[in-house]
Amino acid sequence: MVNFIYSLMTDERKGAVFFPFKFILYMTSLVYGLAIFLRKILYKLHIFNTRKAPLKIISVGNVTLGGTGKTPFTMALAKILEEDLKKNVSVLIRGYGWDEQEMLRRNLADVPILVGEDRFRSSNKAVRLYGSDTAILDDGFQHWELTRDLDIVLIDSRNPFGNGRLFPRGVLREPKRSLGRADVIVLTKSGRTDVGTDGIRKEVSAVNKSAVILEAAHVPKHLYEGRARFLHDLSTVRAKRVILFSSIGDPLYFEETVKGLGANVVEHIKFPDHHDYRKKDIDRVAAICGERRFDLVITTEKDIVKLNRLGLFIGSYKVLTLAVEMQILSGREKLIDRLHSLYTG
Repeated sequence: MVNFIYSLMTDERKGAVFFPFKFILYMTSLVYGLAIFLRKILYKLHIFNTRKAPLKIISVGNVTLGGTGKTPFTMALAKILEEDLKKNVSVLIRGYGWDEQEMLRRNLADVPILVGEDRFRSSNKAVRLYGSDTAILDDGFQHWELTRDLDIVLIDSRNPFGNGRLFPRGVLREPKRSLGRADVIVLTKSGRTDVGTDGIRKEVSAVNKSAVILEAAHVPKHLYEGRARFLHDLSTVRAKRVILFSSIGDPLYFEETVKGLGANVVEHIKFPDHHDYRKKDIDRVAAICGERRFDLVITTEKDIVKLNRLGLFIGSYKVLTLAVEMQILSGREKLIDRLHSLYTG
């Protein structure tokens, strides 16, 4: 059912037979849009209060559902703040995605990750327990309860706004004009010759002429195996027949990344984003593996932490995890200058 609704939201299903379903989603999106508008008004009229945290708050968010790379960018931003600006950083997350928490903890070993619905309380804890002077607010663009010092918004340069419609008729969490609130806009999944960003830059500039615009991409680092994270070079998959499985926002980008390493993808088993794996799902993957001729199984870091937590294994097959990092391709110095200005006034 989730896959069916998502296919309607993204207009993958076409034809008159699907019009009634799309109309229901459209009417629901009008209610959703009204709720967003009323919420903003209530905050602007101070009927709902926004609270100021005792440290600098940098929000990382988006205007669409999933797939823009918030977690990898959060990790890259934390490293810039620590290494280039010498700041004591914490990350504040809501806590609904255990896999994202674990990825952050694995890759930011010396950065406190504070989990909680009340991010104001978490910000105070960051100061009290860890002496933090800066906090990254994960998925914070729609979080009005906490005052931000900088709003960073990520846009998927391959599919920036979906069909331009609000959830659930489309993938927009807010109207495109909400980008006017952003201080920094990051065009992710850039850098490929078949992905131009000129058109997106014009769209962004039409609603926000003052925002700093960066370009970034997910860059493969290495592959690893098992809980012990035995490392494999990226060349390991070259000319190999591989089976992929994933439950991420943009499975096609994952597949294209693996193909870019020289692998021959013979099957990609896709689950919905944030899918909560069950034994039957893994049995299905193992069954497909048993039917195909292949050399390796490859998955994402987001997926492997779920399987490790649940103690699930794909039979006796070797599973490699592709580790990637967000690399800023252009505008890095502009970002650092903008971050510096938070502390220099």
